[in-house]
Amino acid sequence: MTRFVCDWLITMAAEPEVISGGAVDVDNGVVTWSGPLSQAPPTDAEAFTLRGLLIPGLVNTHAHTPMVLLRGAGEGLPVSRWLTEVMWPREGKLTPDDVALAMTLGAAELLGNGITTSHEMYFHPRAVADAASATGLRCVVTPPILVAADLARFGDWETQIEAMVAEARHWRDHELITVGFGPHSAYAVAEEALRRVAELARKHNMHIQIHLAEAEHEGDSVSERTGMSVTGYLDYVGILDSPVVAAHSVWLSNEDIELLSTRGTAVAHCPSSNGKHASGIARVTDMRGAGIRVGLGTDGPASHDRLDLFEDMRGALRLARLRAADAGALAPVDVLQMATREGGQALGRDDIGHLGAGAKADMVLLDVDPLVPVTEDRDLLTHLVYSGHPGLIRGVWVGGRQVVDQAGIRTVDLAAVRAEISGRARELAHT
Repeated sequence: MTRFVCDWLITMAAEPEVISGGAVDVDNGVVTWSGPLSQAPPTDAEAFTLRGLLIPGLVNTHAHTPMVLLRGAGEGLPVSRWLTEVMWPREGKLTPDDVALAMTLGAAELLGNGITTSHEMYFHPRAVADAASATGLRCVVTPPILVAADLARFGDWETQIEAMVAEARHWRDHELITVGFGPHSAYAVAEEALRRVAELARKHNMHIQIHLAEAEHEGDSVSERTGMSVTGYLDYVGILDSPVVAAHSVWLSNEDIELLSTRGTAVAHCPSSNGKHASGIARVTDMRGAGIRVGLGTDGPASHDRLDLFEDMRGALRLARLRAADAGALAPVDVLQMATREGGQALGRDDIGHLGAGAKADMVLLDVDPLVPVTEDRDLLTHLVYSGHPGLIRGVWVGGRQVVDQAGIRTVDLAAVRAEISGRARELAHT
């Protein structure tokens, strides 16, 4: 066992509180105890003293991280044109080696930004998972089901679905990698394919990640054909019978929110991506008020150029207040919960996003010296949300293994990967 002793601690285990003089005991990558050092149980375990604030690793509930290879592409376009004119034509040319390289760089960036778990939807899932695992990132992989002319190399939807089941079998019981289904959206996936996903998700106890109501009119064709809202249609075909993370969920009616709540569907809120594409402001306070678990997502680094949940915490807070015209609509502690424990719960995981007993020892150490003044302990939580940023990070652990220190990522040669990425990105942009 190892005991981590820190100046300050936020466990997110029960009611969020700032503990001055904290400790976390870790055994085989799992937290066995956490709280004030003065109340710690006796132990002969090795102790590490950490200067700063220790918090749970951040949980990214929606991402297409290998898009680092396409960062900045399609700037200024709405989602529909950005996908069909820029992203899918380039993504159709990607090789497994491209995706492995991009995921390696992206995973290093995520970890360096304090994100220890990421919910990924991207092509070549074996390359995504291999790179994440090698880098030390906890990763939930949901390979996309998406049939389009530019993406013909990935096969028909039957082939894509079979590959997902095989991937889940391959990674079963892995410490860092789990696999689910990733049908892109109701408007881009045939009804027969969605029904097959729903059937197999129930059969294999696999979860689903899907884009929902990102743009105002993206589901018009579905509604015109079926007479239902997109949310109602997904329920009709059986998708909502399984654990689902609905990414974006910007344009939801009251009835949609009630349905998602009734079905236990979670939402990945992506405020920075929604802002970049002018997609709208999601009804976060309404969803959380209805009992929906809402996590935060960076989306892909081509649709939100940063893999930075500190920025998304602030974005979520400010947009919620603007939408409600209420300066108390969402509090700093709310968005910190969304970035940690609530995000973990959105993924169906109660063992991540907090540092209570039984949780994975995914931890982030931050320098608190710039976060002043602290007139009472609770100030530190508020300062963390409003003024925190990746530059304050001094260490990151995943399952008790340190993957980031003050010098940066320990598992990747960043200079070499960045050089290779730059060359390949130029090729994709000009072919």
